[in-house]
Amino acid sequence: MSASELQVAYQADDDGTGKIIATVKSGEFSARGAAWFNPIDVKRTFVTALRSFPLTATTPALIEGGFWSNENPGSLAQCHLRIAVRPYDVRGTLLVHVDLSSEVWTTPDADLQNLATIRFTTEYVAVDRFAHELEAVLDGERDAAVLTGISS
Repeated sequence: MSASELQVAYQADDDGTGKIIATVKSGEFSARGAAWFNPIDVKRTFVTALRSFPLTATTPALIEGGFWSNENPGSLAQCHLRIAVRPYDVRGTLLVHVDLSSEVWTTPDADLQNLATIRFTTEYVAVDRFAHELEAVLDGERDAAVLTGISS
């Protein structure tokens, strides 16, 4: 991994869904997490959003998954993986914001949940390359997609 980067892999399941596994590093910080997704939905929403120009702060390229709430449909009770890419400055630099957490299956374990938030900056050309790589990963044509950061 370079100084700052996000690597995304995909493990398909027999039911048409699969696990997206994200490994992110920025400086001395790193984390790994995963969540289950439908690859068709990921391509239709997240990959399409990554290819948008310009990205906006109000509609960033966003993917999030984890345990969905039964009480509040459409919202996450636990977010295990969130990747957002949004504008950072007026020069066109982008901010990559990654939230990762471990799964908590029972309430007493909540104190043992691990959480990480890692951010780094990147540029449109790297995001476009990542979008193409991610689509190939989801199609089983590539092992991992890599989004590289820029040096500060």
